[in-house]
Amino acid sequence: MSVTRLSPLVRVVLAPNPHPLTLEGTNTYLIGERNPVVLDPGPMIDEHLARVLDESGEPRLVLLTHRHYDHAESADRFAAMARAPVAAFPVTDDLVCSGAGAVRDGQRITTDGGTLIALHTPGHASDHLSFLLEEEQAVFTGDHVLGRGTTVVAHPDGDMVEYMSSLERVRALAPRRLYPGHGPVVEDPAPHLDFYVSHRLEREQQVLTALDDGDETVHEMVERIYAEVDHALHGAAALSVSAHLTKLERDGVVIREGERWRRR
Repeated sequence: MSVTRLSPLVRVVLAPNPHPLTLEGTNTYLIGERNPVVLDPGPMIDEHLARVLDESGEPRLVLLTHRHYDHAESADRFAAMARAPVAAFPVTDDLVCSGAGAVRDGQRITTDGGTLIALHTPGHASDHLSFLLEEEQAVFTGDHVLGRGTTVVAHPDGDMVEYMSSLERVRALAPRRLYPGHGPVVEDPAPHLDFYVSHRLEREQQVLTALDDGDETVHEMVERIYAEVDHALHGAAALSVSAHLTKLERDGVVIREGERWRRR
């Protein structure tokens, strides 16, 4: 398992859970020098947790960007190993870490040599947080923005309207660097974030074109729009298409009739 120093305040331990949706694996970040904050301990892989603990020493806090399993499955176990509290955005249905404390939007979290500011960035998931590291003007983006490719807006918990708003919130910060939950560090965030916005607008237009061409179900639209994408990813693609359709329904552009959709 690789450990890489990315800056004087940031190290990353790559979890060995590669997959088309997780890219090389989940990035577990150690933020600060002594007693760092551990962000997203990742899946329940003993060797990974042991390496994170060895690298972090006595972490002061375990933070979660969101509660999807590839980021948070091991949160309770790692917190017990490290004797550190867990914190995440508050939700009513905590599926992974029952003992997590609450992190509020705008909350400041200090670590050795740095300060993190929590940013509620829903869209991929309703409880998603990103974190601005003030000293670097860098943002830890979790699954909100990946280092390569694009993320899934995981309908129904994920929401396309909230996702687009959250993208604009991060873009307005003019970050100098992005530390994503999967994939490489983004050294030039502005065009990367511009691409994320334009990609979603393009996907929305593709959904409308599919409707105009006679597609009525999410399955039909996915087969058309993602025809050249590995079928193993079509389930995730269906979530994003559903999120686009739900947004368009709110916008008054489309109508849902059971499992079928049509233009208004």
